[in-house]
Amino acid sequence: MREAGYVSGLLRRLRGAVGIGITWGVLWVGVGFALSAVISAIHPGDIGPGEGLGVALPILGLVGFLSGLGFAAFLTIAERKTRLSELSLARVALWGLLGSAAIPLLMGTDGSMGFLTGPMGALFATVSLALARRSADPSPRRWRSSRASARSG
Repeated sequence: MREAGYVSGLLRRLRGAVGIGITWGVLWVGVGFALSAVISAIHPGDIGPGEGLGVALPILGLVGFLSGLGFAAFLTIAERKTRLSELSLARVALWGLLGSAAIPLLMGTDGSMGFLTGPMGALFATVSLALARRSADPSPRRWRSSRASARSG
């Protein structure tokens, strides 16, 4: 019976890690698409024939997915006994930074892209935590304040 609990907990963690990876992959593709649109509008000649969206977006999606998995791994190992409400934004940002900065090294590059992937991982990690906390908050006050701010804005 104890093995079933261990396996179900492991599967739950793996499902969560894959969910984070997919979400981050989609976010990275979105950032890449937005950057490409800005560069195309300002300096269209800066995008060479082999640097179009068809080449860049799948790479960014993969890097985002792997960065999300790296973040999930660091978070699972370092914070496994910490509740969502007790997680520090700074520590979560650190795990996002480390998990994302490690990906270029693991992919066999010189690691210089870690200066880009790391900060994006820290940003995505803190936003992920903030959204997870918001969705986990069952209080009706949260919903009223959201509606009130939507009406005033």
